[in-house]
Amino acid sequence: MAVRKLNMINIVCKNLIADELLRDLIVDGNCQFVQTMKEIEENDFVIGVTENHADEILDMEDIKLKTSDKEAYVYLDRIRDLTASMDYEPQFIKDKAKGNYTFESVKKEFDNVYKQFSDFISKTAFIEGKLSKLKSLEYINILQNIDVDFKQLMNLEFFTVKFGFLTKVKRKKISQNYENIFAIVLHIGDYNEMELYIIVSPKNLDVEMERILRSTEFMEIEIDPDYLGTSTEMKAKIESETKKYEEKLRALKSLCSGYIADNKETLDRLYSQILMESKLDGVRSKTAATANFTYISAWTPEEHSDDFDRIFSMYKDLLLSYKKSTEVTSRINTPTSLSNKKFFKPFEMLVNMYGVPSYDEMDPTAFLGLTYIILFGAMFGDLGQGMVLFLAGILMLRTKLQTFGGLLWRIGLGSMFFGIIYDSLFGFEHIISKLLPINIYFRPIDNINLMLIATIAFGLLLLLISYAFSIINKINRREYEEAIFGKNGINGMVLFIALLAFVIGLATGNDILPGYILNSVIFLSVGLLIVKQPLTNLITKERPLYKENPSEYYVEGGFNLLETFLAMMSNSISFIRVGAFALNHVGLFIAFRTMANMMGSLLGSVIVIIIGNIIIIGLEGLIVFVQGLRLFYYEMFSKYYKGEGIQFNPDKI
Repeated sequence: MAVRKLNMINIVCKNLIADELLRDLIVDGNCQFVQTMKEIEENDFVIGVTENHADEILDMEDIKLKTSDKEAYVYLDRIRDLTASMDYEPQFIKDKAKGNYTFESVKKEFDNVYKQFSDFISKTAFIEGKLSKLKSLEYINILQNIDVDFKQLMNLEFFTVKFGFLTKVKRKKISQNYENIFAIVLHIGDYNEMELYIIVSPKNLDVEMERILRSTEFMEIEIDPDYLGTSTEMKAKIESETKKYEEKLRALKSLCSGYIADNKETLDRLYSQILMESKLDGVRSKTAATANFTYISAWTPEEHSDDFDRIFSMYKDLLLSYKKSTEVTSRINTPTSLSNKKFFKPFEMLVNMYGVPSYDEMDPTAFLGLTYIILFGAMFGDLGQGMVLFLAGILMLRTKLQTFGGLLWRIGLGSMFFGIIYDSLFGFEHIISKLLPINIYFRPIDNINLMLIATIAFGLLLLLISYAFSIINKINRREYEEAIFGKNGINGMVLFIALLAFVIGLATGNDILPGYILNSVIFLSVGLLIVKQPLTNLITKERPLYKENPSEYYVEGGFNLLETFLAMMSNSISFIRVGAFALNHVGLFIAFRTMANMMGSLLGSVIVIIIGNIIIIGLEGLIVFVQGLRLFYYEMFSKYYKGEGIQFNPDKI
């Protein structure tokens, strides 16, 4: 549970080397650049005041924010279009993106390359257009049985002939209105779920026919006169033309492959430099500059200082200054960089769904990860079904869903573990215990009361840990009033424990503490909740004691007290859902097994059991997944976690 410590770095360098330095830092990928002017305006930009730095300090009087030039994005689109037309995917090479070069020189070189290749692009586009047009004439195969010269048909003097498509729905509209249409409507056949028609109408009715056809959403086809003839002639000509253009395209592609082989290094270098320039353009707009110097500010991980020293050692006359986050003005928010062990990394997704931890807040990822595995496993305990989740997660690691896949195989492990404890394999009990005859098994359906009590007890333990986290977070944020006297602080934790002891005493008949002590603690805690603000101000000698009207404060305090008691009760009871879903898991399979026994055949029973397991894994697995999140978001996070931070997002390619 760690939030990486970040430092703010301030850099002053000569304008001549600014771009080269920024490229190195972007390639390094550990700097989140911030608006330097904001730091300067807050008098927070640090330069050591010495005689050697006099020029840089005096020069700051004329400092201005650098502006963004969007031209790099135009060239990035151009090189992507170029390489796409060549069926080549350029590679970003870090070493090629670094160095002391200018965007002007990159543009000039790329323009020359583009000019050399423009002939290929235009020829390729022309041929692909022709092939696309020829492909659109595939429907002509339907006309093979019509012995008509379509060239003569289309050139009739007194009649207009149209080819086109209608949907099956609009076709009915035509057929229902044949008596109102003064035209020959000939249905040719089906093509791609559309109906092909030839419509012949007198030319003096063109306007009326246009209106009728428009109302039926008739999609007219324009046939190139060069391809008109008999259906056999049309088909032969289209096939011949298609073959000709495909051969031309293959020849062009072959030339292109040779060109790429000869110029691969140049294309990769240009792509790398243009991509870097587009990124640099955004970073550059956050920096400030004078006639001679550039001023840079960025958040960096504290442990990365040695790598930065290696980069900075390559440049002369740099001014550097590191500041801890506590030394930076509060008007500049410190981003949060999470540092979790590999096993807990996927659970950061669940934490960030609620909100990114603030920089001064404990990262709950490891606690959530470990506890979520336990809660999910307890609600969805089955060795076989857990193994399915585990394997599905492993397969997802090779896809774009690798984060969710990592999450899935971890909760699958929890399900498998509790599946062994519950003696459940794809819903069937007493199989694992026969293979492993050891005394570790606990079947929820045979121990309903104990199961429900155990889950509530575990929930109470988690709530106590949540109170501890809340106290630590509030102390870190210097919210001492809430940390000591608040409902989620020390006082709230004491009240929760006292009420818990009181309820256990009533339920068991055995007092954990003498009644007068317990009652005194409860009344004292309630009193402190009510007077926490004036009491804190009295202790810290702040005035006035109340930040609002006293009567309004106490009315609000009364409602807050009622909300506190309701929250404590509902939060505690809410964990009963863990036991309830464990029982539901067993009960749902019993229902499917009953249906399987009613099938009357082995094959039918097997099919029902398989379908039942699929439904349980898919539907109930999703419900349990959501319910586990609900316990964290509402019962635990609401006590100690705000999640109002900003993700550390370093500027990198």
